[in-house]
Amino acid sequence: MISTPTGGPAPQTAPLDLLRQMLGLTDELARFHGGQWTHENGVVFDPASTAGYRGVLSCGDDSSRHFTVHIFGPGVSDPEAATRAAAEHFADQGFSEANNFESTAKDNRYFVQTLTRPDGTSVIYHPGTKHSSIDVESACSSHPGMAERTP
Repeated sequence: MISTPTGGPAPQTAPLDLLRQMLGLTDELARFHGGQWTHENGVVFDPASTAGYRGVLSCGDDSSRHFTVHIFGPGVSDPEAATRAAAEHFADQGFSEANNFESTAKDNRYFVQTLTRPDGTSVIYHPGTKHSSIDVESACSSHPGMAERTP
């Protein structure tokens, strides 16, 4: 579950700003890792494309929402080194490592690393030897524009 920022309710960050921040972090880690990254349906990840994202209600209250993205990319020769490098890279942006463990599935040795920031933003990085993935969850926002709208 996404948490609200330390010390209070979710701010009213404008949805487009929140979405661009999330896509920017995703793009930054994908470039840092290297290779081509795609969505689950095979469409190439484009950090400039904001279409199709919607706020998810899971911030601990009934009025705050966040954005999330999950992309898939190539494997690396040393997943453990990739997590160390990612933690060092994102430390300057206020991220700290909350979780890091090793696992194996279908001949893919991988690490699951969670980097979090006090505003509630999290980066879940899965570098593996065969393939990798990145999940980024934005901070929460109670901005009225984050609300679900129906016609």
